[in-house]
Amino acid sequence: MVQYDDKKTETPVPHAAVSSISMTLGLFALGIAWRKAGVLLGLPREIGEGILAFTFVLWLFLLLHYAGQVLRSSNGAGREFLLQLKDPFFTLVPITTGLASVALSPYLPALARIMLVIGVVGQLCFSSYHIGGQWQGDTPLAMETPAMYMPTVGANFASAIALGVFGENEWGYLFFGAGFLSWMSLESAYLFRLRTNKPMPEKKRPLMGIQLAPAFVGSSAYLSCSGGQIDAVVLGLIGYGILNLFFLLRLVTWILRVGLSMSLWAFSFAMASMVNVGFQLWHADMAGSFHLLGMTFVTFGTFIIALLLLGTARLVALRR
Repeated sequence: MVQYDDKKTETPVPHAAVSSISMTLGLFALGIAWRKAGVLLGLPREIGEGILAFTFVLWLFLLLHYAGQVLRSSNGAGREFLLQLKDPFFTLVPITTGLASVALSPYLPALARIMLVIGVVGQLCFSSYHIGGQWQGDTPLAMETPAMYMPTVGANFASAIALGVFGENEWGYLFFGAGFLSWMSLESAYLFRLRTNKPMPEKKRPLMGIQLAPAFVGSSAYLSCSGGQIDAVVLGLIGYGILNLFFLLRLVTWILRVGLSMSLWAFSFAMASMVNVGFQLWHADMAGSFHLLGMTFVTFGTFIIALLLLGTARLVALRR
């Protein structure tokens, strides 16, 4: 299937939808958070393990479905794969592979480490190809959406989280630094586009959930490498995350104007990371107000992901 422009030239359209894997990103992070809560707070271990087991099976299903779409594409598998590499969301494949390795680590540690390496190396290879191509110039302005955070910010923070779980803290800090400085370099450009350009199209507005992610995902990445130490770095990131949360709460009706859609899973990585940070604050020996803040993060983040699951179930039911 091809589409034609006014000059009658053929422009191949990608057929595979890698964004469907996005829901497992938040669910893996939520499962990791609840597994950690079982250690820190003595909460039922089965909650975290159940979430991770469900997500691992869902991830395998969605990954195989996506691979099947690529292989069966009428563009041809090779051309379809090249088209997929132009999509910043392709980084979901190596990111979720790295987080899946964390889910598997207590049970099949050798296989889990192989998956960790595949995830970390894979995201580096993709970002080198994808971002390196953009540095050659002529990148369309339409690509300046929150999705541009995924290949360098989200991917490196996710790698830091996974490496910290495996005890590779020094390597984790390297990826935390790569993600943090990538975030700083992109943030001003993206916010300038929001303030000065035309309003983001309604169908793309749910992607603004990614804007909330760097602060809370970065906090989770740092805590994973530091052994859960709450310090000025973490508190500063949390503060910026709360600020962005208030901004997005102001925009809820504007974002939801398009109605219920799978794109809302863009909020899930931030929400799950908020839960993880909340458990760490809950456990930390700090003032009572921070204990309350931690419980609020856990409750709010878990509630939003539960709503996303219910909304997804409703969408699936309506399509039948």
